[in-house]
Amino acid sequence: MIQYDMQSIGLINVFEKATGAKVKDCFNEGDILVFVVHPKELRKAIERGGEKIHRLMAITKKRIRVIEFNEDIEKFATNLLYPLKPETEFKDGILLIIGKDAQEKGKIFGREKTNFKRVQGIINKYFKVEVKVI
Repeated sequence: MIQYDMQSIGLINVFEKATGAKVKDCFNEGDILVFVVHPKELRKAIERGGEKIHRLMAITKKRIRVIEFNEDIEKFATNLLYPLKPETEFKDGILLIIGKDAQEKGKIFGREKTNFKRVQGIINKYFKVEVKVI
């Protein structure tokens, strides 16, 4: 079960009122606020060229990233890795992220595997699976 502090609850309320999108989760990733929205709510959050998100960034003085949740682990992983478009495959409790080439794999991993650890942590928050990049 996810527990929130008062600041997170306040941020979720501000986000939902400003965008009209329902939030599933909210957390900090360093200097970035990440909002995970329910399926089919992403469009509400980023409509009008992201104007609502830009307004929220000015209010919070932090960068904001919005990710659409999906019950299908493969689609959720794809949403997490956007704008990259690797193939994903789930079998036997293992989520495989398949990079097209060495450059894409490098972006998936990031410097010192920071991107991979972030993606793995977020996926494990909702789905208890092993994540591998091939």
